Amino acid sequence: MLRFYLLRHAKSSWAEPGQPDFDRALSPRGADDLPRIATAMRDKGYLPDHIYCSPTLRTRLTLHGIMLAFDQPPNVDYDDGLYSGGVTAYFDCLRRHGSKDSLMIIGHNPMCEGVSMALAKSGEAVPLANMKIKFPTGALAVFDIDAADWSKVEGGSGHLVEFIVPRQL
Repeated sequence: MLRFYLLRHAKSSWAEPGQPDFDRALSPRGADDLPRIATAMRDKGYLPDHIYCSPTLRTRLTLHGIMLAFDQPPNVDYDDGLYSGGVTAYFDCLRRHGSKDSLMIIGHNPMCEGVSMALAKSGEAVPLANMKIKFPTGALAVFDIDAADWSKVEGGSGHLVEFIVPRQL
């Protein structure tokens, strides 16, 4: 069984005129949510061994904010496909990972929603129902995946363990 964490970036600000989407920062609400997300991760032991992060400013700031949860920071890689690619790019990122470490992806919608829906063969009833309604900013989906290693991850191979939404913390 593999453990996978999917975190959508915290609430971002709107782009300033002429500012590229890539360079959007977090809104005050997004910045305020990060300590609560980090505390929930730490309290529940949801601490991935490796993180793949989209290289946008808002995802990097989200990554920085959740580092409060860790005594020892995990390995981190930035993957352009998590910004510019679709759901397939997220699955490709998972499948390329060479060890059995637990993984987190910090990314964007609609990809976070698409990946979570593709993975979720089953799940705890309330978290699964909430995730099917919406994958809001700052939300964290925790999956156990029935695969021997990351290269074998397929749609329908996941069990949703928990779905954490910042406004509910």
